[in-house]
Order: sequence, then C-alpha cells, then structure tokens
Amino acid sequence: MEKFNKTLWICWFGVFTTSMGLSQIAPILPLYIKELGHINPNDIAFYSGLAFGITPLGMAIFSPLWAFLGAKYGYKNMLLRASLGMSILTLWLSFAHNATEVVLIRALTGIVSGFTSACVVFIAVIAPKEKVAYALGTLSTASVSGSLIGPLFGGFVAEFLSISTVFDLIAFLIACSFITIYFFIHEDKKNKEIRQYTQRKKENKVLIIILFITTFIIQFGTFGVMPILSIFVEKIHQGGNLALWAGIVVASSGVSNLFFAPRIGSFADKIGPSKIIFSSLIFCGICFYLQSLATNVYMLIFIRLLIGVALGGLLPCVNALLKKSVSAKNLSVIFGLNQTFQFLGNFCGAFGGGIITAYFKIEMVFILICFIFIFNALIFLLFKKYI
Repeated sequence: MEKFNKTLWICWFGVFTTSMGLSQIAPILPLYIKELGHINPNDIAFYSGLAFGITPLGMAIFSPLWAFLGAKYGYKNMLLRASLGMSILTLWLSFAHNATEVVLIRALTGIVSGFTSACVVFIAVIAPKEKVAYALGTLSTASVSGSLIGPLFGGFVAEFLSISTVFDLIAFLIACSFITIYFFIHEDKKNKEIRQYTQRKKENKVLIIILFITTFIIQFGTFGVMPILSIFVEKIHQGGNLALWAGIVVASSGVSNLFFAPRIGSFADKIGPSKIIFSSLIFCGICFYLQSLATNVYMLIFIRLLIGVALGGLLPCVNALLKKSVSAKNLSVIFGLNQTFQFLGNFCGAFGGGIITAYFKIEMVFILICFIFIFNALIFLLFKKYI
C-alpha cells in the first residue's frame, strides 16, 4: 500500500504540472501573439483561438493511440514520453518567432500529450480493488487544481516578469515530473493479478457506450457554460470589479471539486460508483437549472460550489466503472477512447454554449444542460440491469 501511495502522489504531481502547462496559456496567449508582432485585433483573435483550440483537438485524435501503445510498451514509458515532450515543447514556446510557430507548437503539444490519460489507466490498473474510486478521485484533483492555478500563475508571472518566463518555469516543473517518474516509479509488467483479471473479465459493451456518452455530457455541461459565465455575471451583478467576480464564479466549482472529489471517491468504493454517478447527474441537473434563476453573484457562487461537489464524483466514478467493465488488455484503449469523448465534450460544449447564447437568452444554456444531465441519469436508470 505504501508503494501504491507513493506512485499515486508522483502521478498526482505529474498531472498537476501538465494541467498547469496546458491551462496557463489561456490568459497570456493573446498578449504573446501581440508581442510577436501582430497588431490587428482580428489577427490576434484568429491565431489565439486557433492555437488554443488545436491542442485539445490533437489530444482527442491521438489519445487512443497513446493508450494502445501504453498497454503494449508500458504506462511508465508513456508518462516519460508525454512529460519530456511537453517540457521541450513548452520551452520552445518561449523562443517562438511568430504566431504560426506558436500554432505549430500547440498542435505538437496536443499530439505528444496524453499524460493524464496514461496516469488514469496506470492508477486504475495498480490500485487495490477497494481504493479505485478514491485513487481516481484524488488524481482528478490534480487536473482540477492545475487547471485553476495555471491561468493564475501564467497571468501573475507574465505581469511581473515576462511571458517567456512563464513557459520556462512550466517547462521546468514538467521536467521535474519526468525526473521523479523516471527514478521513483517502477512498473511491474508481469503482475499476476492483472493477468488473471484479463482472462476472467467479460466486457460490458452496453455500459461502456453509456459511460462514453456520460463522459461527453459531463464535459459538455462543464464547458458549455464557460464562455457565458462572464456575460451572465455582468447581467446579474450591478457593482464593480466585474473581472474579479467572474473569476471567482468560474473558479468556485473547481475549489469545491478539489476538496470533495477524494471523499466522494472513497464513499463510492463503499456503495458502488454507479449510485454516485446517478445521484450526481441528477444533482448537477438541478444545480444547472438553479443557475438560470440566480439573481445575484453571491447566489451564483453558492450554486457553482454545489455543482463542483457533484462534478467531483462523476469522472472518477466513470473511470472506476470502466475498469470494472473492461478486460485489462483493452483497458488502456478504452480509457484512451474515453479521453477522446472528454475532449470532444470540451469542444462541443464551449462551441455549443456560445451558439445557443447568440440566438437565445443566456438562461437557455443552463436549462438545456439541466435537461441533458437529467436525461443521462434516466439512461442510467433504464439500463440499470447492465451496470
């Protein structure tokens, strides 16, 4: 158990640093494009959007490939590949000469990444049976906290030092992750328990499809409101410091997610992940609807905190249930495909939320996502016999 805990926290640090590396570029990318010589606002918006969006697109396409190679050549090798590649590419950003080069680097980052998915599979495989949901919940806090701290870190360092310094520091942190993985993680490729598990497991194909859909919907809902939260805050908040309040609203769900994810995962190990998924989907749906009724920013923050609690139990439990439904020899590929659905949900949610807001009222986005989450919960209830 001590060895597993050490491995879990080393992976946690790696997921944290890579999440920081992927998210820190959000507030500083337009500034960096401008710094590279593009003055026209349309050019800055075009290159910033392209550079930001091309990374998750590459991750969605290549995640299954890296997952397959991880199962074949070892998860540690995939962790080393991803961390070394991201460290080099992040460092390269600080030496970029133009916006086209930035887009190219971001595209390569999406291709070589896959660190988080490799960690998830690795931890899912080696975790004790009674600790799977807890371990995956703990690992998810690394991604959430890295995504929260990344933009803050990037903005702070860029403000007081320089944008290139941000890339240098992130590259250094990811390199530290590479070093700790290389020296302190030891993968047992001949684990008898895994081999026995592979031989006995009968895959639950219906459940796998439902879980893919659930992953997509979770990310669709999470990212569907991201583009409009600032607009909604402006609508209901009559005071000043709009940017500050918008930032607090966005971050609040991540803060509660960070705190509750391991605890919900531990609880799921006792009562079963399917029950947590069903109840969390219902609770999320209700909370998304309540957001449409918020009349002030304080109410919105409180509801966002509640959503973070519910979201903390979803993806870790989905991954825990996937492990129970898939043979070990196919586990890596299935997790890679699940990552693809996750990144597609990110893209479709952010794009769809903006489209709906453009043609309807902002509240319609919250209401639509509410119905989608409730519908997903009903699908779980309908196919309960397969779970």
